[in-house]
Amino acid sequence: MSDHNVSIADATARESDRHSGRESDRTDSNPFDIDPKQVKNYNRQGINKHSSGDLASAIAEYDRAIELNPEYVKAYNNRGLAKGQLGDFAGAIADYNRAINLDNNYAKAYYNRGRARVETGNIAPAIADYSWAIKHAPDYAKAYYYRGLAKLELDDKQAAIADFDRAIEVAPNYAPVYYYRGNIKHYLGDNVGAISDYDRTIDLAPADIDAIYNRGNIKGETGDNAGAISDYNLAIDLDPNYAKAYYNRALNKVKLKDKPGAIFDFDRAATLFHEQGNIDGYRKAIHKLEREYNIRFQSNKN
Repeated sequence: MSDHNVSIADATARESDRHSGRESDRTDSNPFDIDPKQVKNYNRQGINKHSSGDLASAIAEYDRAIELNPEYVKAYNNRGLAKGQLGDFAGAIADYNRAINLDNNYAKAYYNRGRARVETGNIAPAIADYSWAIKHAPDYAKAYYYRGLAKLELDDKQAAIADFDRAIEVAPNYAPVYYYRGNIKHYLGDNVGAISDYDRTIDLAPADIDAIYNRGNIKGETGDNAGAISDYNLAIDLDPNYAKAYYNRALNKVKLKDKPGAIFDFDRAATLFHEQGNIDGYRKAIHKLEREYNIRFQSNKN
């Protein structure tokens, strides 16, 4: 599955380096000498650098905030996000652990630790973290969504749907949830429900090519060949090199007895599959040309 462009440091990244040796020395001073404004300033600078993609500098700023105030929870959480984006999931989890130890009601830290644990293959502990996040923030839509995805990893489809349902209740315009719920409904044979979810996904995210393609597949499976072709047209408009869309569009054109259109699509699909190294797809496309129309595909590749 993919996270629809969901990264380990998604929304948190939206939240002048004045560090000097004198300020660093304050870590050894009386804790009452901590300047809260300076701590927040380093954290804010970290967020700015984080959102611009300069993760190493962001971590350095979060380090400075933590040096000044070793109990500044937000800096640990933010540093964990940056470490996760750099692939240091162990370091990220350590920072989330510290944040949770300092504030065991901090829902974001549980959620982010869950995301990091998924990346390391620890699905059950991740589900536990999402559940803790939800306990402390019952309307945390992303926690429901990612817990649903984690349950899918364990093949618990009904539980995943329940989480997606709750995510939609909390955030009715959260497009990825509809997409994954549609996938499950299709798998379970609820084609009407699946199409409805794909429709909603596309309403919210018109360029969601996977939802468009999957909706076309269901339409073709249920005999709506014209509707399927319309969806494959949209998918190909978004990605002119979408070999599977050409292939499936050809299958539906065969059913509508559109011989020239089917030949064109099978030929185009074969070419693209060949270029993309998809040998199985390439063989299927040329087999269709030969079996349906007695046409031998001529590849222009060496």
